[in-house]
Amino acid sequence: MTVLEYGTDMPSTLRERPDRSQSAFDADQLEALTACVELINTGRSGAGEELGLPGVQSFGRRYAFHGRAAAAPDVPRLRAHRGRLDAIAAACEAGSQAAAIEMVNALLAETGAIPQIVAHDGRGPHIHVSRPAAPMADRIAAHLAMGLAVLMVAGQGDRLRSCASPTCRDVFIDLSRNRSRRYCDSRTCGNRLHVAAYRARRAAAG
Repeated sequence: MTVLEYGTDMPSTLRERPDRSQSAFDADQLEALTACVELINTGRSGAGEELGLPGVQSFGRRYAFHGRAAAAPDVPRLRAHRGRLDAIAAACEAGSQAAAIEMVNALLAETGAIPQIVAHDGRGPHIHVSRPAAPMADRIAAHLAMGLAVLMVAGQGDRLRSCASPTCRDVFIDLSRNRSRRYCDSRTCGNRLHVAAYRARRAAAG
């Protein structure tokens, strides 16, 4: 029996176009993408800087980042990582996949990503991307960068985009089947824009 080297039997598989009409991410992936969007939006808010030490601690608890507790140095460090994640999101939205991949790889390397399978607190086996002893800011950034990496490998980086409302800068992950979502929240941004358009039409009609 001939054993093929890794990759030599893959071209035919790679030529097949996968069905990308809807997302197929598992719960861990969706959680990472949700956390990534949330973190990026703390830097896009017009209300000023939202990410202080209490914010970093709260973020860590909310997304169950176990290990070394957040400390003051994590604040500027996570803000810097946030800016890089925002740049990756912008590159994804612009269709600049090569640039996005380069930035994700750099962030994973610099945050010391070392993926490993763990299970804790009644939760089944899942992947932690970094060591528990790593700074909280690095653990968060590595985990979110890995979420973006999986998104791009799946060929779905274009699901990450900015709200279409002219009064909102928030980024969101579009999980609609046909990737048609335009607003971070259709009940707020989308509805406000539709109401404004309706009033403009009424005014133009006299």
